[in-house]
Amino acid sequence: MSVSDPLLKKLKGIIYNLRTNEGTIRDSNENVQLLCKILEEILRKGMKSTGMWRQRSYDYWDWIQADTSVEKCNPIFNMLIELIKKSKRVKTSQGRGRWFIRCALQKKILSVPIEKLSHNTKVLHQWYDPLFSIIGNDILLEIFMSLLFEATEINFKLNTKNASFLDNYWLRPTYKDYEFVPCDDFGVKLQFILGRPVVVEVKQGSVAGEDNKIEPGDVLDELFGQSLLALTTNKMSSLMKEHHGWPIQLSACKCHYPNGEIYPPIQELLHEIGTDVDSLQKHTAAMANSSYNSFEAKKSPKKPPPHAQLPEDELSDVPVQNPSDKAVYKVQFIGKLNIGDYGGMCRIESSLLKVLEENEDKIHGDVDAKRCTLSLGETDVLVQDAESDTEFLRHSYTEISSCGRRTDCMRFFAYISGFSCHDFSKSIQPIHMTFSANVGTHMVYVVSHYEVCTGSHIGFKMAAMPKVHSSISGKPVSGF
Repeated sequence: MSVSDPLLKKLKGIIYNLRTNEGTIRDSNENVQLLCKILEEILRKGMKSTGMWRQRSYDYWDWIQADTSVEKCNPIFNMLIELIKKSKRVKTSQGRGRWFIRCALQKKILSVPIEKLSHNTKVLHQWYDPLFSIIGNDILLEIFMSLLFEATEINFKLNTKNASFLDNYWLRPTYKDYEFVPCDDFGVKLQFILGRPVVVEVKQGSVAGEDNKIEPGDVLDELFGQSLLALTTNKMSSLMKEHHGWPIQLSACKCHYPNGEIYPPIQELLHEIGTDVDSLQKHTAAMANSSYNSFEAKKSPKKPPPHAQLPEDELSDVPVQNPSDKAVYKVQFIGKLNIGDYGGMCRIESSLLKVLEENEDKIHGDVDAKRCTLSLGETDVLVQDAESDTEFLRHSYTEISSCGRRTDCMRFFAYISGFSCHDFSKSIQPIHMTFSANVGTHMVYVVSHYEVCTGSHIGFKMAAMPKVHSSISGKPVSGF
């Protein structure tokens, strides 16, 4: 009998490639999906899917979850099994098995159920044919286990929430977590296809449509922590009523990838409801190829807005607090602009764009921009010259009427400062401080993070600044 197997050779090569990559392995690494597929093939090879006691076909998940006595030696394994059993994200044994593989890789416990099964020869041979399987063959199993232990040295950081399409596909969609401002009407129309709520329309100016966060074709996956798969519209309405006045926590499977390509499984759903997929494909491709997206793809890593960031989206931009309780950043001062007597949040995007257009030479490097340090203190924002430490700008938070970035050029940050008294108002639900300024002269200041000598990027953490919401963000609209 041969003591080698092509699947084990493939597995060894993939693990080697992953181990040679320094740092954290995320879903964006193409070897992650290859690894999961190979592991599934190995777990299925030589499996007795039917037999004397079985009236239906079985999959590897069925024996993995059957024996929970392993909880005594590994409680993490037991908790994971119970989580997958109770979850409504997946419905089939195939989906649960695939979800287990992804979670077990991250938790480094994939070898636990296999080792447990190998110690019980009678049960092992009930599930696997020793002549045609890897797990049922003593020598091949030993090689397989050694490779699994090698895999525990890999630091996986996968988005395990993204599991809703694993029942049928290994290919995963782009997955986004959002937190929207409280509102009475969300502004979307849904149609349920195969138990999935598909967005068919987003009202212009609605909370859902802000910055194209939710788009036609997206599949809503989770609302306030509860899976929406096979959930009725009445239950969704009940969830909204139960959490009335709360920030809306919503997770969605985007209908397209960042490059504009439609996610194939969602494309099938869209065909079912009669959507013109060709027109949608042209629209998403045009958005992906817009001038600012192209510029940002060359200049800096693509990054979602702070409220939509997933753990795998995080870069090295977490502010480090120094002994004086200030977050300090290395930035480039791009420019400033007088915008007149109103400095509300709605002026950020247009003003920032105008400053960028007037300072293209600094953006493209034709002219050196002033290098500064930006310090966020307890009461004010201080900008100093990086070389001489000379104070360049200083504004207290009471002078700053609004701040933010454009989602299509995340490297650039702007804030608007006025030279008049400001009216402060507090709202109770949720608790935010809102600054408004209606008179006086206002200036918008734009800065950009730059590459330091190590080649890493230093950016902004928006939570370090006062949270400011525009009045139109929470405007109620008709619809869900």
